[in-house]
Amino acid sequence: MIGKYVYWSDRAIRRIAEDNGIELAGHTRWTAGVTGGVFQASRAGQERLTRNRVEEARRIEKGLRTAVVEDLTTPPKAAFVNVTGKVSFARFHQRCAKNPGALLHLQKHCGAGRRVDTCLFGSMDCVSGFGPWDDFEDGWTSSEMPAIEELLRAQGTANTSWDEDAEYFSLEALKIALRQGSTGTDEHHADRPQTRGFTVGHNDACSVFAEVYSDTVLDRQRWNHHPHDPLASADRIIVGRPLWVRTQHPEGTVRYPDLRAGTWSASRSWMRRLRLLPHRHTTATAQRGLALDDQWPGEMSPRPRRRPS
Repeated sequence: MIGKYVYWSDRAIRRIAEDNGIELAGHTRWTAGVTGGVFQASRAGQERLTRNRVEEARRIEKGLRTAVVEDLTTPPKAAFVNVTGKVSFARFHQRCAKNPGALLHLQKHCGAGRRVDTCLFGSMDCVSGFGPWDDFEDGWTSSEMPAIEELLRAQGTANTSWDEDAEYFSLEALKIALRQGSTGTDEHHADRPQTRGFTVGHNDACSVFAEVYSDTVLDRQRWNHHPHDPLASADRIIVGRPLWVRTQHPEGTVRYPDLRAGTWSASRSWMRRLRLLPHRHTTATAQRGLALDDQWPGEMSPRPRRRPS
């Protein structure tokens, strides 16, 4: 079917294939014959004019077999997930990387209405269809990002230097996915992700294949959030790394710069250039000056404590 990969992590895909004995290019072909009375065998030449990513993805899925979870009603922990739905794209700063990171978020309701949030941390270099000009830097950023980065580097293994558990880290990852770039109240940004800083866009119909580092069901008695908090109904949180995201409807991609500009700016930009209209501040700029870190009402989770070295 006609489609497009809006995310493709070539390095991660090749590592998964090598670690699990999966041949991405297919089996080697051999030719045999007799020349001058001597039997000879040689490897057949394979000329590849284009990269067949669809076939490579199929081989990965087939090679991993039962390790791939598609029905999120199954209990944790999944090793790999293959899910479909609306995927949101945002950018985040990686302290130890030269290139910006990509944060992908997908939310589904499974089984008896249980909510599953998937938060995937990758690289903007692997994203197609968005550019560095598609977001703006403003608003809330999490002081717990170093802890999340350590969780990602450890690929979900225990005994990190932070004195918190996987449930805490999972909730912090979801906070970043839903709140990064916010200014003001949760209600102000409800159903308007384009008003938050660092947000890039979304596509309503995607197929996502990801490696899972953490898969946790929250203890409802442990956490307390106010009713308007986007975290209030969170139940199961999956944190990991995207391998690929494919959409059959590339035209369904929504770029947030288009929503931020709107028809007003498009129709009157020439008047602004002539100074006939005052500069119109964006929502994020108008809210500048508010405290941007750890100022959310109803936030009950403490800042993680680093274990003494």
